[in-house]
Amino acid sequence: SPFSFTSRLLHIMMIFDTNPSDDNNNIVIVPPQPDFAFQTQDEFSYSNLYCYDDTVNNTSTTNTTATANAGTTPSRSVSVATNSTSTLSSKESSTTAIADTNSTNDKNTKSSRDPRNGAFTFQVHAEYDLLLHIQKDLDKHRNMRRGQGKSSSDDVELSRLIMKSVDEYCLQKQWMYHIGSEKGVAIGRFLRAGVESFRDKQLKQAMGGEVKKFICVELGTYCGYSALVLASTLRQFMQEQEQEQQNQNQPFEFQIYTTEVSSKLLNVAQSVFRLAKMEHYITPILVNSDDDASKIDEAEKKNRQRRRSELSQTLLNQHGATRIDFLLLDHAKHLYLDDLRDLEDAGLLRAGSRVSADNVVFNRLDAYRDHVHKLELEGVVESRLEEMNLEYSNNLKDGMEMTVYLKDPPIR
Repeated sequence: SPFSFTSRLLHIMMIFDTNPSDDNNNIVIVPPQPDFAFQTQDEFSYSNLYCYDDTVNNTSTTNTTATANAGTTPSRSVSVATNSTSTLSSKESSTTAIADTNSTNDKNTKSSRDPRNGAFTFQVHAEYDLLLHIQKDLDKHRNMRRGQGKSSSDDVELSRLIMKSVDEYCLQKQWMYHIGSEKGVAIGRFLRAGVESFRDKQLKQAMGGEVKKFICVELGTYCGYSALVLASTLRQFMQEQEQEQQNQNQPFEFQIYTTEVSSKLLNVAQSVFRLAKMEHYITPILVNSDDDASKIDEAEKKNRQRRRSELSQTLLNQHGATRIDFLLLDHAKHLYLDDLRDLEDAGLLRAGSRVSADNVVFNRLDAYRDHVHKLELEGVVESRLEEMNLEYSNNLKDGMEMTVYLKDPPIR
């Protein structure tokens, strides 16, 4: 079994050499004392992420129901503005995946994993087993480069190597709910268009003064794959700006904030960020979990709304984020709409902000898409649906809603 080694360890803790000059970044794996929290629902609730359908009284469905609905199309499609001034260009709107020689395409790559480890199967220690797999792949890469007399890889290359390692693990060993390479390419393309627009506006402003950072927020860290998609895209853009050696008085800067409800998964993600040398650009935030909307009564709704506002207040008060330039939604599905409204009302989503929402087709998140469609009718946003397969599968239909704010959203 691919999990026998991890199962014998029971729990594993990743401890790194804290010397930043050490290129090896070796991992020491030690079995810690039994942790009761590891046995709580916190660690197993992720199986519900794909089981939410907001078209039926905001109630969660079972795995069987979710899988049965996977092939259905959303009940309403979001139209895309077709005039020549559309913020969503024809290049962006294309659903054809951009060729990327540094990653696998899970849409076209045949899975060789055991069917018993296929979609919607969950292994308790899979995240830790994956981390060991990544480390082994990076060790092979470093040894190969040393043998060729080459210098160590930079953060962009390391991120791509890690994402490729994750893709191979999920296709060959165990299905997991990382964003996957097909969706990763789509997100990277959408993000790239947003950062280019941001940079153009930045350079048109008067020289001097405080340089504004490009701010990304991701809801749903998991093991850090999608955060690396964001970071590698922005770091590549930064490198291109530095190579041009222009506008050095206004250097491009960015920061990514990623939220997670599980401290153990956040530890795994932080290990991944350090292996990719991206920890400086990614700020992990541990947030409180929230009950499913179907499990709270009317008396709890006010408290639930208060908890939702904690997201915007955390970003504003603890991290000084005054706006969000790019938002990626890939957390608990029943929270998409509430969290989007919270960030809108807090003034963090403004004209120019971009939002990418995953799993809107598979989970039939019509309430979320209805909200976006209403904003589109009001001229606040432009939005499109990019349909593709569910990650690491060949026959489960999914899609991402890509939205651009043309003006500040109304506060309701």
